[in-house]
Amino acid sequence: MTTPANAVDTARIDTARLAGTRLDTLLAEAVERGVTPGVYVMTADRDGVVHSGGAGTRDGVAPWGEDTIAWIASMTKSIVAVAALQLVEQGAIGLDDPLADVLPELAAPQVLEGYDGDVPRLRPARSAVTLRRLLSHTGGFGYPFLCPDLARYHEANALPSTRAGRLSTLVDSPLVQDPGTDFRYGMGLDWVGLAIARITGTDLETRLREHICGPLGMTDTAFRVADRGRLAVLHARTPEGLVPVPFELSQEPELVSAGGGLYGSPRDYLTFLRMIAAGGTLHGTRILGAQTLAEARRSQSGPVRRMVSAAPAVSHDIELLPGTPVTWSLLGMRNEAPTPQGRPVGTLAWAGGANSYYWVDGGTDGHGAAVVFTQIVPFADPAVLRLVAAVEQAVRAGG
Repeated sequence: MTTPANAVDTARIDTARLAGTRLDTLLAEAVERGVTPGVYVMTADRDGVVHSGGAGTRDGVAPWGEDTIAWIASMTKSIVAVAALQLVEQGAIGLDDPLADVLPELAAPQVLEGYDGDVPRLRPARSAVTLRRLLSHTGGFGYPFLCPDLARYHEANALPSTRAGRLSTLVDSPLVQDPGTDFRYGMGLDWVGLAIARITGTDLETRLREHICGPLGMTDTAFRVADRGRLAVLHARTPEGLVPVPFELSQEPELVSAGGGLYGSPRDYLTFLRMIAAGGTLHGTRILGAQTLAEARRSQSGPVRRMVSAAPAVSHDIELLPGTPVTWSLLGMRNEAPTPQGRPVGTLAWAGGANSYYWVDGGTDGHGAAVVFTQIVPFADPAVLRLVAAVEQAVRAGG
């Protein structure tokens, strides 16, 4: 016996309404408890957007909306990775080709092994940097906030954060391990952004706009704030509570941060995730081929272990799925076992430094996607992580 289509639609609407009520309650309680001054959640399934709602304010007055613009930080990486994979599809670059032809700065990279007194101990890298290694965070690059020796090197050489938009930070920063040896979260995607610009002969923002954001209708996503009147205020959690902090990336940088420089909205990012969940094509707009996407989604690294923070003002220790084995794909983190919230194996997920998070299912296990946006530092805030877990549990229980 076949279930009538209208009955299926009615059941879907009723289920979505129940899950939405749970989410609304969760978000309102989180704001009331001081977890965040404002939060916004959007979810989708294979049929479209299921839930869109938030609680609290984005700036102390105006409520969060699905078009609120926020700093998405490292959620930039997944978008830039897709732009790089488009070039792989076109034959402009190979995943496993050494990148020295495109980026001669990587022809002879140095590895920082440690220090002898005050003298950095550097040696030539024993293997080549490739696009696959950069996308999978096995390229040997680190982040100073996760590597004390690299932080010491940056300080001694007056190297600013990659968010400052200086090419010198990339060029003068050494590797912290040999390419291809192990997972190490770091600045590799900033090199990918530079490679995209050199291969295409255009700036990265234009490339993303013309080949990803524009075709998908992601009008809020850019390295420059699209509409300051919709911008969310960043807050820092301090012993005195959540405090607004003045923060804005340079709007005219020498080099945009392909690893963490984009601003965007919950609506835009969910659109991007829906394209990933649907196999690379959304509403007839093909962004990436299904075969390329399947390769990008598979595990590309060894185990991703707890990342210990060397800069508490920037991030707590990072372990987004404690107790669940995870690896890295070419697009983001993936879980290698089901999670307590019911996340299927191979779900892609990651986050941004201001405590925004996403996940996107795919393949035969489902087509769900979700974003949870806040604007709080430091990253991996324990209270926000508990909220994200509760949101996912409510979404999956309702679906």
